[in-house]
Amino acid sequence: MKFKMTGKAVSVALILALVCGAFAGCGGSGGGGSNDETIVLKLASDAPVDHIATRLNTAAADKVKERTNGRVTIDYYGASQLGSYESVYQEIVMGTVDIAQITVPDALDARLGSAYLPYYATSFDEAEVLYAPDSYMTKVFAELTAQNGVRFLGWVLEGFIGMGVVKDPTNVFEPGAPKGIKLRSPAMATFRKVQEDLGYNPITITYAEVPMAIQTKVVDGWIGGTPNMNYAWVGEIITKMYVNYLHAEATSYVMSEKSLAKLSPEDQQIVIDVFREQSVQSIKDARDNEEVYKKKLTDDYGVEVVEFTKEQLQKNADFVRDVTWTKLEEDLTPELIAGFRAEVAKLNK
Repeated sequence: MKFKMTGKAVSVALILALVCGAFAGCGGSGGGGSNDETIVLKLASDAPVDHIATRLNTAAADKVKERTNGRVTIDYYGASQLGSYESVYQEIVMGTVDIAQITVPDALDARLGSAYLPYYATSFDEAEVLYAPDSYMTKVFAELTAQNGVRFLGWVLEGFIGMGVVKDPTNVFEPGAPKGIKLRSPAMATFRKVQEDLGYNPITITYAEVPMAIQTKVVDGWIGGTPNMNYAWVGEIITKMYVNYLHAEATSYVMSEKSLAKLSPEDQQIVIDVFREQSVQSIKDARDNEEVYKKKLTDDYGVEVVEFTKEQLQKNADFVRDVTWTKLEEDLTPELIAGFRAEVAKLNK
């Protein structure tokens, strides 16, 4: 059936065509928009204001705007404004959030928990190698996130995760001995299983609920924060922090492939390069930052900071690599654990 257009309809159609032409095509350019179009990307993070990651993220936004001559700008939403890292990652997959600096959850693939393999790195020198842009861990993660339609841009090494408490554990330096306290844990197996093996009672609580959970005595403390994060998030609450290097706090820069596709090839590369630069910078910054916030915890909040000696650290690391890593083969696969063991072995040669 054919429809005849009236004179009025023809006029409207012409006006619409002219308007569309003025805006470089109503259907979009198919290559990231016109040269005059500003694309605004949303960057989400859990990091509070006074945190190393916030400084890296805001600097990244400035660099992207400058290098694209304003064609791409980034609106930064820190302190979990866009939700928990679990929900933010889902939105990255869908493309409703563009970029994130988060812990990538293992809900879609248990192997994504490998970023927090306990005692993978036991020092900043080791982390600089094991989380480098060309490292085995980076290659594994890039392949896994790609399966979700997510581009892995690099690690943000925030420091090393320790234990902030309001109740002292027993046998704290002895791996496997009962500790007598409840600790907040993320849901990931790489956190829960190691706490159980070391002798703690892990309680799964989301990051946003940690301060309230400690204050209301649901837990006696938490594992999940560097000295910087303990200072910024629960510094006024905890009484002691144990620096035991249990996990490298290696959060991830990730970007939705759907969001990346909105950009021109030139601007895609600029964004990728900027976040990779910030990733490398994070490793350089984290070492000094760790020392600053251990001191600030004590000076500003009266928190007692207890550091494991090299011997205590190595004893716990050997135990975890023997006991917990073997159990984690079920979640991370024997192949990945074998690869991680090989990388650690290279460090000792």
